[in-house]
Parts: sequence; structure tokens; C-alpha cells
Amino acid sequence: MPTPEETLRRLAVTFTASDIMVPREQLVCGKSEMTAAKLSLENPDFSVIPIQRRSQLTGYFERDSGKSKRIALRDLTSDGTSLLDLVEILECREFCFVLSHSRISGYVHYSDLNHELVKLSFYVMLEALERAALASIEQRLTEPDFLNQNLTESRLLQVKRAYKRAGDAGRGLVSYLNVADILRLAVNAGAMLLEESDIVAIKDVRDGAAHVSENLVRSYDDVKKLAHVRRKCLQMIGSGSG
Repeated sequence: MPTPEETLRRLAVTFTASDIMVPREQLVCGKSEMTAAKLSLENPDFSVIPIQRRSQLTGYFERDSGKSKRIALRDLTSDGTSLLDLVEILECREFCFVLSHSRISGYVHYSDLNHELVKLSFYVMLEALERAALASIEQRLTEPDFLNQNLTESRLLQVKRAYKRAGDAGRGLVSYLNVADILRLAVNAGAMLLEESDIVAIKDVRDGAAHVSENLVRSYDDVKKLAHVRRKCLQMIGSGSG
């Protein structure tokens, strides 16, 4: 089984910005600032209308500011940017253009972080964190009273009921713990340093990544939460503790 670090290295090269971007050929573009502004009124769901001159994207019109801007270096990211790193970029700005071989090849908006490949990337990363947390408390889990002492009475009852419902298929109480349970156990055991707010955010992102009908981001504020969860996960996986 690959280590958590190896899992993340594979993720970094497997899924990139080019996998979720809107290709340049599919973008609604204006040929001038005036036509871009007109297209923005006709397409109110689009926050940005690129401006294309002589087959080159040179600028964009922003719906919210009502202004046109030239595409600058800060507006660009490489087509090889990993999806996890892309979250960090979109934490600072709501969109970016994707550069491939010195040419703009596409566009990514923060709403594209709901793409199934982004959800898969976060699911795999959070699974790696869960495995690292479990490994950090492996010996403690053999102690008879460890769960009794570190789970709330109501939560322990829920876990025991789930185990009982499984009947002969049950694999032990630990199998019915969720990621928040495991992280809290690791924190209580002194194996990891996380705030309760971190654990709640991680659980929320894990739930969103695991369900097809859920979105990882519902508003731009959720991008900041995603970026925070990403940083915490990489910190925990890389150090094995706080």
C-alpha cells in the first residue's frame, strides 16, 4: 500500500488544471471591450468575458466591476498546476487563465472546483490523512477503554449500534468511526494538533467530496475553507503530528 506522501505525489501529477478548465475554443469571447461588455449583459451568469483579438486572448471584461482589464501575469497559471495547488491560487482570485506552451489554452473559475476530479483529489487526500491519523493511534486503539474515554456517550452509542446492525459482517468498532472521530481520537491521544474548527471543516469537505450531489464550493467563501483544509492536511500528513 502506498504511503500517504506517495499518494499525494501521484495526485500532483495525475490531475491538473487542464483537466477541469474550459478550453479556449468554448469560451464566449468579445472582439473588443465594447462587444465584451455587451456579451456580459447577454450572459449574466458569466462573471468574466474574455477579449480575443487576432485569435489571441488579450484581456477580459469583469461583470462585477464593469471594467475591462488586460491579462496580466497574476491572471495566469500553468496547465500543469495540480488541482490541489489550484485551490491555493483560486483562494486569492476568483478565476485564472490557463497557459500551455506560452499560449492561453483555457479558463478556470472557482466554481470549477466542484468538478468530480477536484472532489476525487480531496477525497484521496483526506483518506490519506485518515490513514495517517489511524496509524498514529494504532497502539492506543488496542486499549479496552480508549474509545469509551475519548468518544462522547452519544457518539459511542451510535458507533456500537452501527456495528451491531452489521451483524457477522462487522469488522470492529473502529470501522464505524468517521474521519472526525478518528481525528479527535488522535488529538486526544496527543498524536496530532488540530483545532475543533479544523476537524469540523475537514469533515464537511470530506462529506462534500464523497457525495455526487454535494458541492465542495457554494460560494467564494468556501474556496478559503478548501484551501485551509488542504494546508492542514498536507501539514498533518507531512509531519505525522502538529
